[in-house]
Amino acid sequence: MATFEECESKIQKLSDKLKSILPLDPENVKSFVLNGQGVNIVVQASSEFEAAVSFGYGLCYFGFIDSNTKSVSFVCEDEEGRIFYYDLFNEGEFKDLIVVKSLFAGRADENVERENNTSASQLGEKVRSEPAADINNLDQCVNTISNDLEELLNRTFNNYFGFDNFRPLQKEIITATLRRENVLGVLGTGSGKSLTFMLPAVLASRPTLVVSPTKSLIDDLVIRCQDLNISCCKFTGSVPLTVQNEQLDKLPQFKLIFTTPEMLYEGCLKEKFETIEIERLVFDEAHTISSWGDTFRPVYKVVCQKLSGLECPKLLLSATVPEFQVAVLKEMFGSVTVLRETVFQNNLFIEVKDRQCNTKFYDELYSYIKDQASCGIIYCVLSNDVTKIHSELVKRGLNCVKYHGKLSESVKESSFSKWISGEVNVIIANSSFGMGIDKRDVRYVVHVKLLTSIDDYYQQVGRAGRDGEPATCCIYHKYSDRTALISMFKHHDNFDQQYKALSDIVICLEDPVQCRHKIIRTYYGEKCDGFTCNTSCDNCRSRGKYVTADGTTDALNVIRAVIELTGKKLSGNTLKLFLAGSRQKCILESNLDSFLNFGVLSKQFVPVILLEKFIHLLIYKDILSETVETKKNSVSISICLGPNAHNLLASTVYVPKYEKL
Repeated sequence: MATFEECESKIQKLSDKLKSILPLDPENVKSFVLNGQGVNIVVQASSEFEAAVSFGYGLCYFGFIDSNTKSVSFVCEDEEGRIFYYDLFNEGEFKDLIVVKSLFAGRADENVERENNTSASQLGEKVRSEPAADINNLDQCVNTISNDLEELLNRTFNNYFGFDNFRPLQKEIITATLRRENVLGVLGTGSGKSLTFMLPAVLASRPTLVVSPTKSLIDDLVIRCQDLNISCCKFTGSVPLTVQNEQLDKLPQFKLIFTTPEMLYEGCLKEKFETIEIERLVFDEAHTISSWGDTFRPVYKVVCQKLSGLECPKLLLSATVPEFQVAVLKEMFGSVTVLRETVFQNNLFIEVKDRQCNTKFYDELYSYIKDQASCGIIYCVLSNDVTKIHSELVKRGLNCVKYHGKLSESVKESSFSKWISGEVNVIIANSSFGMGIDKRDVRYVVHVKLLTSIDDYYQQVGRAGRDGEPATCCIYHKYSDRTALISMFKHHDNFDQQYKALSDIVICLEDPVQCRHKIIRTYYGEKCDGFTCNTSCDNCRSRGKYVTADGTTDALNVIRAVIELTGKKLSGNTLKLFLAGSRQKCILESNLDSFLNFGVLSKQFVPVILLEKFIHLLIYKDILSETVETKKNSVSISICLGPNAHNLLASTVYVPKYEKL
């Protein structure tokens, strides 16, 4: 049996050896007190887990653990007095050691005890480490654990979260944020964004703060954490003040703290975060910082701007961040590493249909849903449209529910519960129903009217086909829907930005030639020259039905017509009828049929809807311009020459058009 002096000598050698090993992150070193097998020493490391691994292998190296011993336990205490319990399992001759960390933690002054009948594997994370075969080389063993980040991630991913393979970009995002980089991760819906902050949070010794835009998203994330035994808390308006105060008293003990931005605007939570250190700041659905912060939720952007000054790595996550929003986020957060997955989802079939008059449309929509005979979502923009569509479908005998922000919480919860459980297959909703919805078997998403942006469209179609199986995304388009949306935006401070977003989606929907998936990929900044989806959109399936031709001469004729009609108030529809040579009442009453350019394009665009789309394209290219006037509760839009009309006249602009073969 070793003498007291021999034990003291071994402990001193262990302490000296661990001091000689460089921590994983030398800029973030803390002191940890390790106690086990009669050894009590201080270890310098980047995290309590790194300290525990070093200590565990040190115990093996210096003979404090016999090679035939199956398991030992020890304790790690950090600088703030928090206690973490560890077990070291030996699967034979130190060839395969398992370090197990319990998430059951307390403070040094709280007399916290583990229950004897609860195993460490039940309580916490299990990270398997396979060092070099020679246990006598302690430097090599510990540095293998400290520096082989990929192995650490794989083991945590497999043993703690229960998955076999990372999805695209998950590991890259996790690795970058663990290196304390500011990261913008753009991953499609259903691609596992939440894992990119949950896994690092499990490995960290300080809490991670997650700012999320909606209560439903937070509730979903909290449930996931509870299922995984990850200690977490939430701060939303629905959390009682007594519970909030209890959570505030023990914030450093949580791995993840979820909150809406408004909770950080002022009050106790804001003051508390000014006094504690956090490991990482996460912004879920980061695109809403700009899109919502510039419109109906200005507090959101103010809070994020203040948080951007915190000295910790920031992780921004979203499924939809176009290039102009990337620029906004970089301006706010400084240097940001952008890791972007392709937005192309080949299991989603995208199609655009022209919407008929109301009665015919309701009948067509009902037939479409009945033919699907599966789970789906019907999206509207306005809550009034949700109510109307729901009423018309119920009238035709369809069992469906509705969901929008103006409904009571009890009605919304009932609708969601019936739909998510499969009691009802169809839900009619607006954008309040979307983020955080993870039902795998949604086979179709239908948009009954024009949306406000490509971003909204991509977010919402992403609810379909999350199981990887084929799904259909159908939108019923009618250009006149645009007027109602412009009326809604007219008095917003960022009207120009919203007008541009609306124009982007109109041009996307009205293109009968280009692959629709390619249009979306290009919008999000992907380089995809020559790309076609082949069979995943209506344009590619009917390739050859329409072609792109030179419309420059036709555009010149449009300009001449607008110049000739100077002084006349022209709507887009009136201009179309004039150019097509129509003798409808609005043309004859204004004697427009007597002008020289009347009917100048009557034979160039067949069917006439192609002329309508051509005018919309000229507006988009600023060859024509729109003047928006508000009269009480209505909006009037008239056509005039745009800033690029001069360039067209100077023959420096090419204008395409669509022809039907």
